[in-house]
Amino acid sequence: MGNGTLQDARRAYSQGAWADATDLFLSADAQSPLNREDLDRLVWAAGIAARDQEMLAALTRLYEIHVAEGDDEASARAAFWSGLRHMMMGEVGLGAGWLQRAAKHAEETAPDCVQRGYLMLPKAFMHRSKGAYDQALDIADKAIAFGEKAGEPDLVALAGSLKGGLLFRLGRIDEGYVPIDEAMLLAKGEHLSPLVCGVVYCEIVASCCRVFEMVRAREWTVILDDWCRRNPQARAFNGVCQVHRAEILQLEGNWSDAFAEAARAGRGLEGTTEQTAMATAAYRRGEVLRLQGDFAAADKEYRRAAETAIDPQPGLALLRLAQGRCEDAATMIRRALETSPDMPAKAALLPAGVEIFIACGDLDAAEQLCREIKEIAGVFGTDVFESVIDQCCGTLELAKGNFAGAIVTLGRARRYWSEFGAPYLAARLRADIARACFELGDFEGAAIELNAAEKMFRELGARPDLKRLPALRGKPEPPPADILSAREREVLALMADGGSNRAIAKVLHLSPSTVNRHVENIFGKLAVSSRAAAVAKALKTDII
Repeated sequence: MGNGTLQDARRAYSQGAWADATDLFLSADAQSPLNREDLDRLVWAAGIAARDQEMLAALTRLYEIHVAEGDDEASARAAFWSGLRHMMMGEVGLGAGWLQRAAKHAEETAPDCVQRGYLMLPKAFMHRSKGAYDQALDIADKAIAFGEKAGEPDLVALAGSLKGGLLFRLGRIDEGYVPIDEAMLLAKGEHLSPLVCGVVYCEIVASCCRVFEMVRAREWTVILDDWCRRNPQARAFNGVCQVHRAEILQLEGNWSDAFAEAARAGRGLEGTTEQTAMATAAYRRGEVLRLQGDFAAADKEYRRAAETAIDPQPGLALLRLAQGRCEDAATMIRRALETSPDMPAKAALLPAGVEIFIACGDLDAAEQLCREIKEIAGVFGTDVFESVIDQCCGTLELAKGNFAGAIVTLGRARRYWSEFGAPYLAARLRADIARACFELGDFEGAAIELNAAEKMFRELGARPDLKRLPALRGKPEPPPADILSAREREVLALMADGGSNRAIAKVLHLSPSTVNRHVENIFGKLAVSSRAAAVAKALKTDII
């Protein structure tokens, strides 16, 4: 019976049924201890299936076998993977201990032993986490050299994907593609072990998303998705892949599919140590819910992301803006910008910062962020960054009253996102272009842009954006003076005097949350999205 179970385990392993193989190897092991080769298979099956404890237990046994046999190179290998996995689980002390063991064994091997190359990787990751990218890059180069000399494709691909991501962060995009393309060729050519293949795919897609290389990210997410479909029991990698796929789907306007994919990712990652991926899945669900206008549900998802692993910005700040809590939104985005770890992370926040500061009437702050976007784009020099510049600076020109200039700049951004296949971004830009056309007296041009924007917002289910469109259609009928309650008119009058939500709460003896709710209601009834617009409309229509 035991031998039959073992044969089934080996068969499951060869077929990529990683979870099944793990269970079968464990069952066979309970009947008769596994030999070294089958114990090694259990390590990798459990690792790919995100069964961390089983993987680590098997690695410990393998390590002890290799030590007893006096095989320093194999001992170093087992200790390395144990240390790396503990590190990835956040168990830094245990991870460091195992890596120190690996280093001691590697010292007893030949100077060109490939394990010495593997042991460089944790050092490179450590430097990367501290923002010391040049030091990390130097180590990655040495690790690649070790791998190439030893004929070890796993090491070449791991170090190469790391090097490419580092070069991306430094703005050296074209250089970064050289090691990344080599790593992708090794992965697609099936030259890598399954675990390393999954790691490499995920690392490369994440690096592309981080620096807004969305064309490549979309292309390689398809490749990663195909690999995951062929490895359905690669639990951790399937979850990470679904998170990346959800981001691409959202950008492409497939919001329901994006939410479903992020939900599947969250369920699939439950019980694993992939905390960042679980948090990112929650954040992605929050983004879709915010854009659809389900603010309460979006708030819960953002909080879940924060409680799990990541800072839920800029999504949470944009949610507060949509709720009429302009002061809270500005405080959040300002803090996030001041504490962003590097240029790519800051670049992801800047467009939201511009939108928030313009809505809050702080055009000087928005202009400063536009300058920062231009500086970052000068380093990275990608088409997406150029489009982001147009998007942000065009919106600022619109707010400053330079309507003709705004149309030119926003039009370039709209064309880029339309050709890319990002309908929501293109529709929002159309709405802004319509505003500028209206201000210049081109009512027909404004209607064309608004009709196109409205059609897309309806198809997407972008309810908050739809609510803002009536105010842009021609010259809307003035709202009746009694559209607001007496209390809302009081709040609006104090807003016109420059009062913040907290100051208004103090004057009216209300709680800040009550004032926030009144401001949100005012925005909805007046079909506006900022305090300045609400005050301007109220003054024009004699509401206050």
